[in-house]
Amino acid sequence: MKNIFTLIIFAAITLLCYVSGSAVPLEGQIDGLKEGTNSISGPIWYSSYMQLTTPRNFIKGEQLRITLRGKAKRVYVRLLPKDADATSPTGIIDKRIPVPQNGVITVTLESSYQNIQQISVHSGREAFAKRISLFNDNVDIVSIDVSEGK
Repeated sequence: MKNIFTLIIFAAITLLCYVSGSAVPLEGQIDGLKEGTNSISGPIWYSSYMQLTTPRNFIKGEQLRITLRGKAKRVYVRLLPKDADATSPTGIIDKRIPVPQNGVITVTLESSYQNIQQISVHSGREAFAKRISLFNDNVDIVSIDVSEGK
């Protein structure tokens, strides 16, 4: 009975954190993420991002499973190195990624990324002069999980 009660409480907290936009620490999730996300926007672009409390290296073949909330149909993902200019396209993965209806995208890293301080998802109509879609909407990051590639 105690295990069922604990499971119910955990499920309720998980649902509450999902609705509030706070990342829930799950097995495989990136260690060192600050709780929640931030966003910034301009007239034709939108960026949702998570800061890592300590920089992390990502290796070729790792997969980022990013859960998004919003209505964008396509996005770009960026892994920004520490001390890099956030207004430059440094670290952007040069692939426009379709967002499925469930809002979960999987990005398999085709190269290694060193000293990463921030992971961001870019929506809206364009990202760093890369056209996304004329009628694209915005999304916010809910959580990010990392696993070894297959």
